[in-house]
Amino acid sequence: MADSDPSQFVNLLFRHQDALLRHVFPLVGCFDDAQDVVQEAATAMWKKFGEYDHSRPFLPWAKQFARNEVLMHHRRRRKFSFLTESLIESLLVDTPVDDDIRQNRRNALEDCLNKLPKQERQLIDRRYADKEMSVGRLAEEVGQSANVLYKSLGRIRSQLLDCINKSLATDAV
Repeated sequence: MADSDPSQFVNLLFRHQDALLRHVFPLVGCFDDAQDVVQEAATAMWKKFGEYDHSRPFLPWAKQFARNEVLMHHRRRRKFSFLTESLIESLLVDTPVDDDIRQNRRNALEDCLNKLPKQERQLIDRRYADKEMSVGRLAEEVGQSANVLYKSLGRIRSQLLDCINKSLATDAV
């Protein structure tokens, strides 16, 4: 780690932690185990962060460490697991999502967000811009009960999903 800033590692890990958990969880089947695997992967990444090529994306690099830790997790639990190593390996193959499809979805979401009424857009922005923002806290800020806010957010998300699906269906024609 001689030439690497420790805070840079922490920032990258924090930014990609959820994606790593989503990657690992289906492979271990238990959220607590997934958190443990990600923690072990983070420890291994920390030790090797000096070797990380900063010109390349962090997440694929991190997923390699997670992959190794998933395999180690299953090796330690072999007598309790029905998964063979070859099955685990096949599950670990990252199925790349077409970048064009991903970008089309992002564009459709942005277009649909822009079509929302101002108050609904502000509510969505406020809810999702801050990871620490809970529905309860937001409900207090906007003067609604948490139950009413949950219903409002659900309705808005449903509208966004419909709009995105229509937009993507139109683009596919």
